[in-house]
Amino acid sequence: PVLARIKADFEKTVPGVALEAIRQTGSTVMLRPEQERKSGVDGADILIMVDTGWLEDRDKEGALIAPLGPEVKTWPSSYLRRRTIPILAVEPFVIVYNRSQVKTAISGYQDLLKSELRGKVGTLEIMSATAAAWYDWLEKTQGPDFLKKLSAQTSRFDPSAVPSTQAVSSGEISVAAFSIMSIAGPLIEQGAPIAAVVPKPSLGLAYNGAILGWSKRPNAALVFMDYLMSRRGQTMWHGRGETASPVKDIPGSLEAATVNTFDPKPYTADVVNAAREKWTRTFATK
Repeated sequence: PVLARIKADFEKTVPGVALEAIRQTGSTVMLRPEQERKSGVDGADILIMVDTGWLEDRDKEGALIAPLGPEVKTWPSSYLRRRTIPILAVEPFVIVYNRSQVKTAISGYQDLLKSELRGKVGTLEIMSATAAAWYDWLEKTQGPDFLKKLSAQTSRFDPSAVPSTQAVSSGEISVAAFSIMSIAGPLIEQGAPIAAVVPKPSLGLAYNGAILGWSKRPNAALVFMDYLMSRRGQTMWHGRGETASPVKDIPGSLEAATVNTFDPKPYTADVVNAAREKWTRTFATK
């Protein structure tokens, strides 16, 4: 939905320039443009992704084009990496609960430990760097015994936020400890009896944008990046309360300042495996 409304509005704002948005997951986000670069075939002009390491490596090689439009002059400096990589969006991890089953509104992670929620909470398995980082952050911010206490409340483990959020919607469980607004929002719009809460503080993802130096349409890419960094583009992206804009006072945007974004680079495969083993000892063998 976000891509669809950005495409429609950009093409309306800049007539004659067509935008093709391709959504990919996992390592293909990096592999495909790298293959296009090596082969010289026509491909992506702009990349938007969570991973910072690959983009920073390309910047060190001089393979990225810095934004040059008027919006870069007023862009918050703390949301611009290495001059070439603007952070275009911040997406916090949220708690989702069933309003029919949870009578007292949940406001933060400590609320998950209430006695009435025992056996009614769902949470993530550690299958990714994101999950490992989230559990690491919980332990550091909520106390060293928080995860052990949370395990006593938990009756369901899922590999991603989608099934656990759907389980809250159906009433199978009362609370999902981990979700994102782009999953919960459409269910809420469809009338599901759920609420999504952004804890303060919270952990989240930063979406980094970059113009690829091997783009076949560098001028059009510069125009599109300037649109994404404009108040109009930021409102189109964040105006429905799903994500947070780095730009202040964007109508409908969540609050970026309360979201701690994590760097995926330290969460290597070995670190994730070690975190998974620790998680298993705490949750799966409770």
